This record gives sequence, C-alpha cells and structure tokens, in this order.
Amino acid sequence: MKWTQPLLIWRGFLPSAIIMVVSVTASTTSGKPLLEEVLVKTVEACDRALALDSAKKMVLDFVESRMGFIAPNLSAIIGSAVAAKLMGTAGGLASLAKMPPCNVQLLGAKRNNLAGFSTATSHSRVGYVEQTENF
Repeated sequence: MKWTQPLLIWRGFLPSAIIMVVSVTASTTSGKPLLEEVLVKTVEACDRALALDSAKKMVLDFVESRMGFIAPNLSAIIGSAVAAKLMGTAGGLASLAKMPPCNVQLLGAKRNNLAGFSTATSHSRVGYVEQTENF
C-alpha cells in the first residue's frame, strides 16, 4: 500500500499543503515502520478525529434544521445553513448579535497554512458570508 492512499481520507480535514508535505516526506524517508503500540495509538487518534467530525456535522445539521425558529430573520437573509455556521462559530446567537460587522464578515475564514511554501498563491481570507450565493 502506498503512503499517499491513507492521506486521501484526510482531504476534508487537513489543508492540501500539509497533505503534500506528509506525502513527500513519507515517500522520500528511509525510516522504519512504527512500533505496534505507536501505530495502534495513531489509528485510535485518527478514529477519534473522524468521530468528532461526524458528531460536529450532526450537531450542525440539527441546528440548521431549527434555524427558522431560532433566528428567522437571519435565516431568511443568508439561509439556514450559513446562519447555523455563523452562530456556531460565533459561540451562540447572543455573541453573534454583539459582534462587530467587520468580525462577522470573517467568521469561518480559514487561514492559509502554507507549510513553508510561497505566499504567491495564497488567497485572501473569506468567511461564510462571502461564500454564500446570496452575496
């Protein structure tokens, strides 16, 4: 089995630059296999990360289904999916309501982790609001 095959499942979790660094390092290393106990711990940690992501998606789906009742005006303007993400990222509806507009614009923005690569290809930070089709 190639080293890059297990990394494909992390495509949604890790930035592509990190996946590329790990892939290149794994393919060029002359290291030795992990000890059995270290490998078991690593696989368990990966399983926990996948379970946490699944639980996060379930909670977000539930909140999204209730956004029409929680914040009907916000849901009508930007949609329930984006409203749920904004509210979750802000830390609740009260925190979102108190937040300055310039900060709301950046909620959900991902920082570019270039892992030592050039900044020439980096994109500006864009949050959930900018990513919607409404704007």
